[in-house]
Amino acid sequence: MTLKIVPAILCGGSGTRLWPLSRSHEPKQLQTLFGEHSLLTHTALRMNAVPNSAAPLIICSQAYANEVETQLLENNIPVSAILEEPMGRDTAAAAGIAAHWVNDNLGEDAVLVLVPADHYIEDMEHFQTAILEAAQTAAKGNICTIGVTPDRPETGFGYIKRAPSQLDGVPGYPVEKFVEKPDADTAQSYVDSGDYVWNAGIFAVRGSTYLSELSNFEPDIYAKVIAACDCARLETSANGYKHLQYDPLLFSAIEKKSIDYAIMERTENAAVVPAKFGWSDVGSWASVRELGTMDKNGNNLTGDVRIVDSKNCLVQASGRVVAVIGLDDVAIIDTPDALLVCHTEHAQSVKKVHQALEKDGHSTALGHGSRSKSFESRSRGWARNWLFNQALPLWADIGLDREYGGAYEALDMDGKPIHDMGRRFRVQARQVYAFAHAHEMGWKEGAHALESPLNYMLKHCWLDSGGWGHTFNRDGSLRDSRVDTYDQAFALLGLGWAYKVTGDKKVMDAANKTRDVLFNRLRHPVIGFVEGIPATTPRRANPHMHLFEMAMAWMELFGDEQMADLAQEIFELYTQRFCVDGLLREYFHEDLTPLPDRANPKYLMLEPGHLLEWAYLLRKYEKLTGRKTNTTAVLEAFSDTYGIAPKTGLVMNQCYPDGTHPEEVKCRLWPQTEYIRLKLTQGSIVEQRKGLEMLERLKKHYLTVGGENMGYWHDEVDAQGKVLSSNSPASTLYHVLGCLMPLLAEKEAKK
Repeated sequence: MTLKIVPAILCGGSGTRLWPLSRSHEPKQLQTLFGEHSLLTHTALRMNAVPNSAAPLIICSQAYANEVETQLLENNIPVSAILEEPMGRDTAAAAGIAAHWVNDNLGEDAVLVLVPADHYIEDMEHFQTAILEAAQTAAKGNICTIGVTPDRPETGFGYIKRAPSQLDGVPGYPVEKFVEKPDADTAQSYVDSGDYVWNAGIFAVRGSTYLSELSNFEPDIYAKVIAACDCARLETSANGYKHLQYDPLLFSAIEKKSIDYAIMERTENAAVVPAKFGWSDVGSWASVRELGTMDKNGNNLTGDVRIVDSKNCLVQASGRVVAVIGLDDVAIIDTPDALLVCHTEHAQSVKKVHQALEKDGHSTALGHGSRSKSFESRSRGWARNWLFNQALPLWADIGLDREYGGAYEALDMDGKPIHDMGRRFRVQARQVYAFAHAHEMGWKEGAHALESPLNYMLKHCWLDSGGWGHTFNRDGSLRDSRVDTYDQAFALLGLGWAYKVTGDKKVMDAANKTRDVLFNRLRHPVIGFVEGIPATTPRRANPHMHLFEMAMAWMELFGDEQMADLAQEIFELYTQRFCVDGLLREYFHEDLTPLPDRANPKYLMLEPGHLLEWAYLLRKYEKLTGRKTNTTAVLEAFSDTYGIAPKTGLVMNQCYPDGTHPEEVKCRLWPQTEYIRLKLTQGSIVEQRKGLEMLERLKKHYLTVGGENMGYWHDEVDAQGKVLSSNSPASTLYHVLGCLMPLLAEKEAKK
């Protein structure tokens, strides 16, 4: 029977001992450490060359799945699929999802060969022989690892002791025991005995065998791996690459455990094939020096380096001259935003630097920043995965009430719905908009997801007196009958997009009734629109801003002339009333003239998030109509200069017109999204990079819940970044969708 080999390349891990080139979101396997390719590309090319081998599987983090595809595409490397882990769960789980894929797609006899993406192999002929021998051994029901014959007493590797005699009919040997990293004397005795080999972390096993062993020794891990696989989504990229994407809640429940601890040290079917093919795990800068071309003094030099009276050094320059004088056994790694200088004897301690930077939330621990080639690509890949595979599915599932219908107002910080919280109408309308817009962006489930909040609106929220009510109980009973202009604006925004997706006549009928209330009952008798019914003071710019947003949406969706007139009216209100001395104000007298300086200080405050939101909408209006105001630059500049909290770099909630801010600074999530959207839709690369950098801060401060990006968020932090909020509001989905659209929709980004 012909062997069916399926390589699975393990592309997880962060490679922190190779900082500053390797970073949490741009790990060593994606970096070029020798030759012309990244470690991943070298590995994929190597495995494609193995006889009887199918195109490899790639198992990687969702955070950089887009970059993985880009590298494979650039080198014309076919793959069977890219399996995207929402978070790392170690090699037992990674092997489990690969085994499940192989079993389902190629049958029970196919042999899975798990190889790390970050290894160096010198002798391809002997490597291929070892892979084939391991696969032959695995085809007989064994779990076979490849053991590298040691040529030195290495204390940084694990060891395997093999039995003296081979297994019957196959090249492998039974494993007697696995040994952790030994001390120097013990390592020397292992080398002298000839019975021990280095554990290279390469495994061959039939998919069916692995799943059986996992079920036997780790039934909980097995059950949760199967649950995650059964709910996985298959997507095909524009380049034809298949991506398998796993539910983050299901995947996070899998216990972290390595193959060695979970199975290999417990099974009776462990086997090993000894081999010698020139191997390195590329685990430190000391090992990197050994792999490249060296000068007569043992120096390995990359980039513009000048070296004098030095030997056995590794020097990598990037973008500037690096001069080295009188040094021995030193690694110098220069990147645009970080520099490492260390003695090669201490190369294993580099990870301690990375750990300290990561603890402090330093950007150099995570990625190479806005000046790196992969920064935008990584951001786009993260945005696609997080929005379409985590956030939207979560809010369309747990975020919707299956008993009473509609969207929950918020989730608690364990990701569970809060049942007894009153429901604002605007949240229902915003979720309709978000799901409908996501559907138009290619998220196929959007049309179905919008039905629950839309039907809840239509069934419960329209008042007999006309207009949409303000707040409701879970069962749809009315809490607050106020007809708020802000709410009506979001009703029309959500209904317009829902009609675009569904074409349902009752949706347009509801929109037309809303228009009637807006134009006939909510108009102020003198200027603009009242706050609501009953009318209140002071009056605000904010409801008018959302009418402006809604009107432009109807212009784009339907070429609506009445809405074009409304957009022009709001534009005039901005230029003549809302913008005072070049800055947007929030509160006004009955005739929309500004409040005096003696007014209550809370009414004099500015909201940087609203300045940014108006700037975006005004620039969008200019693109639609050609009409512009030069004050948009002032709004943006003021927010950039006075609206940023110094310790976190986040947009603060409020400040005063003179640039001062309250003693207690707080920063909600939504102003960050307005900053990101505005920056990403500008033509300046510098401004776009600022938006991407703010996205990194948003991910760190708001989207990381319990150490993971689970698809929901914290709402507010203080000036030091301490979380203040106790729940995750559903209304924020509207904001995060808006800020990610420029990354995901090419047309939106180029408008």
